[in-house]
Amino acid sequence: MVGEACADMAAVKCMLRIAAGKPDFDYDRFFRAFADRFATKETLFMAMARLADEHPMAYLRINTTLQQYDEFLDFYGITEGDNMYLAPEDRVAVW
Repeated sequence: MVGEACADMAAVKCMLRIAAGKPDFDYDRFFRAFADRFATKETLFMAMARLADEHPMAYLRINTTLQQYDEFLDFYGITEGDNMYLAPEDRVAVW
């Protein structure tokens, strides 16, 4: 599961580096598309199947991944005290 979480984080980091060079990049559209990719409603059958899945749960793939990046926190004005805030010293850097 750790490897899959790192892969998600590395992908977002690469995309954010590319975005930084694009004038007028739509960060809201990007972050929403990322979240939509993993947003699901799980049935009991899906939850049972997840026990053998090497991927993190969908909500973790969205929330935990995005809260690692200043671009996400800054764009949405997330600051200390907000639920999605993660202090810099607690963030994970893939590279």
